[in-house]
Amino acid sequence: MVGLLLLKQLENLSDERVVCSLSATLIYQYFCGYSNYMPGMPCNATELVHFRKCIGVKGFNLIFKMSVALHGKQAQESSVLIDTTVQEKNITYPTDAKLAIKIINRLNKLAKRHGIKAQNLG
Repeated sequence: MVGLLLLKQLENLSDERVVCSLSATLIYQYFCGYSNYMPGMPCNATELVHFRKCIGVKGFNLIFKMSVALHGKQAQESSVLIDTTVQEKNITYPTDAKLAIKIINRLNKLAKRHGIKAQNLG
């Protein structure tokens, strides 16, 4: 539960999302202390809410203070590397088919505007 709580805060996730992410992500499971892959939900999101209520705000803050104290300077990165090569880009390249369709659509609009009826050449 402590691992889930830390992941929730670090990744800024909802209770439901962090529980779903734990069941789908091996790194999250390793972070939470699982030695083998565990398929399925480890707990319900409401259990996380109940745990947080049980430890209270003081317990919540204590967990984060202990985490920082354990890792100290190692937790602070001097620089962060970001790799964007796997992120999709919203770029379309002009192919012959796309250009032909664009020309046809433009000509149809012009024909409509000038009252020219297009012929079906099929």
